[in-house]
Amino acid sequence: MRHEKVDMIFQAAVEVFAESGFDQAKMDDIAQMAGVAKGTIYYHFKSKEELFAGLINEGIEKLIEYANRHIESVEEPVAKIQHLIKAHVLFFIHHAKLAKLLLNEAFGTKERQRHFRGKIREYITLIEKVLIEGKEKGDFNINHTLETASAIFGAASVIVLQKLYHAEDHEVAEMEKDLPSILETLDALLIKGIVDVTEL
Repeated sequence: MRHEKVDMIFQAAVEVFAESGFDQAKMDDIAQMAGVAKGTIYYHFKSKEELFAGLINEGIEKLIEYANRHIESVEEPVAKIQHLIKAHVLFFIHHAKLAKLLLNEAFGTKERQRHFRGKIREYITLIEKVLIEGKEKGDFNINHTLETASAIFGAASVIVLQKLYHAEDHEVAEMEKDLPSILETLDALLIKGIVDVTEL
């Protein structure tokens, strides 16, 4: 079982990294916000880079778990990919600072990029599995499942990120009101683009 102080450190790290950016973030500030000694952070993480990598792992694993919960009881591939996209959008809305952190700071150093690509591939693989299932059933008319999965991840991420950038802090909590328009846009752009016309 993971030490509860790690959760406190992660929560504080999201706030500090999101506020200051990776380069300007200080471990002292993270320790103060988490209510722990700086030595406690270094006991669990050797460096700021390792802490950020742990944060990426944590965030993407939560995203995968959240998406899986939304699709586990759905049978049809078309409905499943729609539920998955909705879960993706909702997760990013509910974890706005983490979402911005993942999509902004993960493209820093080469090591950070490598780690992010490796971890996000796990999530894209989940999307691809749904696409392969739909392709095999004849529901999806696609030739390149990995590229299509990556496009779904990119489009769903960027549309939410754009909303987050233009929202004030007090408005982020109200962003679910934009969910219908976001999903309608993604459905027109992504779903109708891959669904076999005979299935419409």
